[in-house]
Amino acid sequence: MDVRYRRIGITVGIVLSSLGGVGLSAAQARSEPAAAAGTTCTWGGTPAAPTGRFTISPGLTSLPLTAPARFFVTGDLGRGTGCRGTLTYIGQIDATGSCSFSTFEGRARGIPGVTRFAGVGAGPLGPARLYDDHGNVIASENASITTAENAPHFSDCDTPQGFTGGDFSSVIVFVASPGAHG
Repeated sequence: MDVRYRRIGITVGIVLSSLGGVGLSAAQARSEPAAAAGTTCTWGGTPAAPTGRFTISPGLTSLPLTAPARFFVTGDLGRGTGCRGTLTYIGQIDATGSCSFSTFEGRARGIPGVTRFAGVGAGPLGPARLYDDHGNVIASENASITTAENAPHFSDCDTPQGFTGGDFSSVIVFVASPGAHG
């Protein structure tokens, strides 16, 4: 085997293994049953014990953003069929977003059949819809960042750096089974 291809193979292997903590593996996704309509999952722990993490760059302030901010959210899923593994959002908070109100959207990974999210942030609440590849609503997601860790950071909204992240918990309620719309 050519040394150059071996290096590429090793590099690809390292990259893939470093992504192993993001979402379900392909084998897990095939073996995990899809969540049925009416299934409720937790994401990022519970309000009493939040374990989800999110970052915003640049941070949100009391003034509207002049350009979109990067948005990254990740946390473990729990409670219910189809609620295993890690769900991750990678997206943006739209321009004009602020600490008091924002809209956000992006790609979702970790729940078989769910590929996108879009939502509205109103203070510490961030309800979102989860979509499949065809644009069908699969679930609603209701995040809360009202946690002990984040409480001291709300004053960050009045700083130049802004509010850049913290922890959260959320509840996801499926309104349709992923793949049910075909």
